[in-house]
Amino acid sequence: MKQVAINLAGRKEEPDEPKRRGNKTTRTPEILEAAIDVLAKYGNVGFALRRVASQVGIHLATLQHYFPSREDLLRAAMEEVATRYLTLYQSLVKDDERSPEVRLDAIVDVAFDELTKPGTQIAPFCLEGWSMGEREEFARSLVARFNRQFQETFASLVGKINPSLTPQECALRGRLLYSHMAGLIVLVRPVRGGSADVEALRAATKVVWRALSAAPQ
Repeated sequence: MKQVAINLAGRKEEPDEPKRRGNKTTRTPEILEAAIDVLAKYGNVGFALRRVASQVGIHLATLQHYFPSREDLLRAAMEEVATRYLTLYQSLVKDDERSPEVRLDAIVDVAFDELTKPGTQIAPFCLEGWSMGEREEFARSLVARFNRQFQETFASLVGKINPSLTPQECALRGRLLYSHMAGLIVLVRPVRGGSADVEALRAATKVVWRALSAAPQ
């Protein structure tokens, strides 16, 4: 029988074919970043493990080794984003080298910078997460916990700005500040040639946040 040579040189790589080797230390962050991007771009309806695996460049089975189910990956992606910003805001709140008012302004700047930088996906990702929180139990509990943690972070800064307030009043104002930030996520987007409006909104936000924090009870 004549031997048949099979030429694989022109074979195209399958969408989920691995491009490189990795381990948990390197692979998990890559998967999470891809999951964040896929949820932001395609929404909950278009979020699929195979799509995430393809973006990372790994087999679906490899992805499922780290995140066995769709819910596992969605949960981890939501945890990653919330922890990322919660840690950042908490570090600003605890920065005793700056006055509490300056720390509050710094949080405003971080929020606007993140929402307006080119290629950012934070706004659509948050909107999808909140939407899932209305329909899926696992997301509902996560969103409730994240909201509480962010509100507590703002409340602690309000207490530093206005020590005369009761803990209950600080908690209320912390909730109001976080609610305003959530509104910014809905309204503020990367713009072309419209930076003046965004900068005016940034400055106005600082005035409003300072006034809300410093007002007497």
